[in-house]
This record gives sequence, structure tokens and C-alpha cells, in this order.
Amino acid sequence: MKFFGTDGIRGKSDKFPFDNKTVSLIGYVLAESLDKTGNGVLIGYDTRESCKRILKALQKGINSAGVKVTNLGVLPTPAVAYLLKNNNYQAGIVISASHNPYLDNGIKFFSSKGTKLPDNVESKIEKNLVKYINENKVLNKNSKVKNVSGKNLVKQYVNFLTTLMPKNSLKNKTIAIDCANGASYKIAPQVLKKLKAKVIVINNKPTGKNINLNCGALHPKQVAEVVKKKKAFCGFAFDGDADRVIAVDDKGIVRDGDYFLAVVSNYLKENNKLKNNTLVTTVMANIGLLKAVKQKKINVVISKVGDRYVYENLKKYKAVIGGEQSGHIIFKQLLDTGDGIISALQLLNILVTENKTLSQMCSWIEKYPQILINEKVEKKVPLENLSQTTKCIKQIEKELGDNGRVLVRYSGTENLLRVMLEGQDKKEIKRMANTIISVAKKEIEDWKR
Repeated sequence: MKFFGTDGIRGKSDKFPFDNKTVSLIGYVLAESLDKTGNGVLIGYDTRESCKRILKALQKGINSAGVKVTNLGVLPTPAVAYLLKNNNYQAGIVISASHNPYLDNGIKFFSSKGTKLPDNVESKIEKNLVKYINENKVLNKNSKVKNVSGKNLVKQYVNFLTTLMPKNSLKNKTIAIDCANGASYKIAPQVLKKLKAKVIVINNKPTGKNINLNCGALHPKQVAEVVKKKKAFCGFAFDGDADRVIAVDDKGIVRDGDYFLAVVSNYLKENNKLKNNTLVTTVMANIGLLKAVKQKKINVVISKVGDRYVYENLKKYKAVIGGEQSGHIIFKQLLDTGDGIISALQLLNILVTENKTLSQMCSWIEKYPQILINEKVEKKVPLENLSQTTKCIKQIEKELGDNGRVLVRYSGTENLLRVMLEGQDKKEIKRMANTIISVAKKEIEDWKR
């Protein structure tokens, strides 16, 4: 029984472990593990219709352990991290499945300092959770703990965001944003308007079922069309819980996290602010990013996929900027986790300071064609046990040489085999990716038998 993936607990909202009884146990086990000093647990959530039910079940479990809950309402995931870092709470929870469809949901955990829980703490929580499930533990129904609203804390986060750029610095700048019908739908437009931008907002009418639906960071072409049509300065597409962002330049060209990291790290280097001359990224980073920053003589640290691993390397190498192609960007001096709104504001600040457009700032970066195929599998057979697949990968790596690369891994949150290839010929790498998928699927099916 394994609950934790790469980012908390994730699954279908109407199935185990998201039934009310198990969710309450999750809340209880977390609360039971906490240091007893502090103001309880902060909880925020995105716009999925299942969030309020899960919130109620979590509150029941946390209260049963004698701990109070502060309900922040609909709020970006990183806002909870920020509020933990700057206030005295014992832990934080975000109910969200990030960029996934509305039927999915998740429970993300944060420490009192606003960081993701380390693996050993998650393991302890999981061990106790399994124990209580097997014991069929009954929780105290007569808790007298009173939960409270966190509306004033939300204002604290908004005020912080507006300090990241000089007042009126976006005056006369038209900025298009796609809120993915998710957690940023109120705060992102509010902050940009406070900075005097002319804001065009799309996908900011959540119904509980339309979060991430053909919109947001996974579908940035929507906001790209708006940028072109309205001749905007630039655009941004957030994901459902607003911890990631994809930028769009003034020409309507989508600029993912690789471009973002190249522009920011180079700007910081040129202004003597790139601590230890180091950029942290992941194995998913495009070769084009790696070659571009190498030309600028910037050191690159490659981590596993997941912003928690980026953060660990930021700490280890004492760096200040890191992130992922998917749009998770961490500005460590501001926050210890990815924040889509912070990232957008930091990039805007660079553009305004340099008096340049995003297309101009990206002109020196040339990305290689990339193919990413996500294939559903029934079982995650360890890749090292798939001998034919391993042989196929090695052969393709040999064919690509220094002008491409292969990355094959399982999703940490879904039953997906992810096959990513980069190279100079898009048709050729697509053929190679499909070959790997074909070999892997057959071998996994044979393993199942």
C-alpha cells in the first residue's frame, strides 16, 4: 500500500484513499506527528468540486488529534508555503491535483517552514496511516477544537506579491493571463491590476469541473492567440494550483520553463546576482537550454524531476534559481517552492528593467526538437527489469550521439510511462520514441503474465 508519489498523495477523488474515512485518518496521522507548538494547520485548496468534501474530512481528522485548522479557501499552492514561512503554524496542506483533470485530486503537505516534507517524514506518516487502516481505527467524534478563517492571511500573500515590482511599473503594459479555471483566478488578475497593468484574463470562471480543461499551462496556445490578437506585451498560462507558469512572448510564441530559466539565470549573472554561478534544472531540460547557458559560462546542476528535488539541489549548491521545463520555477531567496505568480512577476521585472520584449530576451536560445509521449501502463515494472527495453534505449542513444538524448521514466503520480527524446530531426526522434514505447509495452504485458 503506497500513498505518497512525487508530490504528496494523488488519485481519483471518488476512490480510495480519497474516501472520507481514509482522508480523516490522513489528517489525524499528520496532526499526531506535529510539534505541538504553533497555531495549527493551514489548509488551502483549488477549484475542484471534490475539494470542500476532502477539506471537511481532513478537518475532522486533524481536530480529532486536538489540532486547529485555519481555512484559507481557494488559494495557489505556493501561497500556503509562503504563509507558513512567515507565520507560526505547525504544518500546511493543499488539496489539489495540480495540472490534472477535475476528477483527480491530491493532498500536498508542507512543513512549518513552508517546505515540502522530506522523504523520511512522508514514510513515517505512511507507515502510521497503514497501521491505522489495518486496525480500523475510530477517531474521536467529540472534538471541541474550533477552526478559523484565514482571509486576513490571504491579504498578506497578495500584499507580498505586489511588493515584488515597483509601483505602477506595468503601466500601459497589456498582459494576457490564462488562470486555468483554477486557484489563481482571483489573485493573479488582482496583483497585476495593482501594478497598473492592462489585464486580459481568460479561463477565470471555475465551475468545479473545468479546472485545466483544455486551458492553462498545459494548453498555452489559448493565451498565445490572445497575445497575438490584442498585441499584448506578453502572456502567462498558470496551471490549476498556480505553482507553475508558461510564458508567451510578444509575438505569440510559447516560451516554456527552459527559456524562462535561461533568461533569468543570464540576467542574474550579468548583474552579479547568480549565486555560485549556478542554475539548477532537471533531467527533462532541453539540450538547447544546456548548450545556451554553457555559452554564458553558467554552471548547471541536473536533478530528478520534481520541484522538491530542485529545491534540495538549490540548498546543496547554494544556488538561487532553479526549475523545470514544465514551468515550476523556484526563486529561492523569495520562496522555497515553485510559485507561478512570483515567477511571472520576476520575469516581468526583468523585461521592464531591461526595456526589452520577451522575444528579444529569448533570441540567443535555440532549443532542439523534443518529443514526449505519455503511455498508459497497467503496471510500473522497474525499468532495470525490462532488458529488451533497456537494449532498445541504448541502441537509440548510440544513434543520436552528442546531438540528442533519451529519457525514459515512469510518472510519479500516474500509471504512465514517459518517453522523451531530443534530436535534430523531429520525424526521426518521433519514430525512435514510438519504437521504445512499442518494445516497452510488449515487455510490460509479458511481465504481467
